Amino acid sequence: MANASAPYYAMRPQAVATRPNSLFAVGGLGAAYLTFAALCTSLIFYGFVADLLGAAGETIRLSAIVATAILTLTGGAICLWRGKIFAAGLTLAGLFSIFLFLFVFSMNSGVPFTVNSGGEYIGLTFVGLFALTFQDRSFGRLMRWFYILCCGYAVFYLMASGAIRLGIIDTGGITRAIASADDAGRGDRLHAAALLLVFGTAYSVVQMRLRFAVPYLLAAGLFAIAWWVTESRAITTVTFLVMVGYVALRNVPLMGRAAFLAYLAGTLFSILLLIDPSLNPFLYFGDQSASIRVNSVDIASQSMQYYWLTGAGISFGVENYRPLTGITYFFPGDIGMMGIFYMYGVAGLMIYMFISYLGCHSYWPVLKLGYSAVLAEAVTLTAIVLALYSLQAPQYNGGSSGSIFAMMLIALALQPRQAQAIPRPR
Repeated sequence: MANASAPYYAMRPQAVATRPNSLFAVGGLGAAYLTFAALCTSLIFYGFVADLLGAAGETIRLSAIVATAILTLTGGAICLWRGKIFAAGLTLAGLFSIFLFLFVFSMNSGVPFTVNSGGEYIGLTFVGLFALTFQDRSFGRLMRWFYILCCGYAVFYLMASGAIRLGIIDTGGITRAIASADDAGRGDRLHAAALLLVFGTAYSVVQMRLRFAVPYLLAAGLFAIAWWVTESRAITTVTFLVMVGYVALRNVPLMGRAAFLAYLAGTLFSILLLIDPSLNPFLYFGDQSASIRVNSVDIASQSMQYYWLTGAGISFGVENYRPLTGITYFFPGDIGMMGIFYMYGVAGLMIYMFISYLGCHSYWPVLKLGYSAVLAEAVTLTAIVLALYSLQAPQYNGGSSGSIFAMMLIALALQPRQAQAIPRPR
């Protein structure tokens, strides 16, 4: 019988590692798939960096998109070879959905169809690769590599942000630089890849709580400085509160359940705003960001009747959703779950809510696959932050914000449970 006084993270069932003897299974560790997934993640990262190069970076960005698509389709093909039909199907469905919602926007707006704007959603094709890393027992190695990438990104972010503030890089030609000198005193700042900063912060804090070490303390400090430099108030606040709650409660499963209930209540409130926009909480803030969100809620509430079933689709071109709304500054990604409803319709909203549910409840599934409490806690805390912040800005929508993480959660949910056992800790 398990010790009732033992902490919850000490009672972790473990799965028996297998050594698959099939295509590209290198030493039973899935090195090929680990390499594929790592390359895909880094290519998305470099696609982000390419924005800093202006026109010269477009070739890099396009190459990253094409290479990522090829690698993820390769992962889907190997899933099919191994008999993982559902994972292969979801890989293809993710790729298809990108073009589908680009086409939906084209039909709704009358703007000629183009595929150029689908690059940041390419993470929707990662589900097959993640399924293979779970099968080949290389998921832990992948996520440790991903943590190193997060640390590297934090260093890059601080250097790039400093270059922008010092005038070394001109923000006029950078699509992800935000000139906001009139917005609550914030100056020129660089848009942050939220997933990388959130996971890096969560993993560092978890490591320090379970076993204090100076390198993780320094890493936590690095991410704290990066959050400060982003000048992104909402997600920084959410991340800080979740980390404080984790240190105080020391119970990630409980936090996950509570977070999903809060997320669910917030989602229902977002939908209620469609009926009565006067309830919009941004009415009580006076800065530029709040006024834009107030207008966006009004626009969505007036036009949702046309898009509730299929959604308005994924916009493309410099005019964004202007062909539909007549307004240049309308961003569905800034109005929480109402924005997801607007872009993808009722089916997209339900899928997003399901992904948020999987993330907030991912602690035990990760442990049951045989991975450490450190990794399980870091993954779940990251998902909690992304879900809660989605009430303002949906974080599983878009490559820099978390579609990669969303596909990891779906791949996690696909894993069989009948082979669970309780052998050695890893």
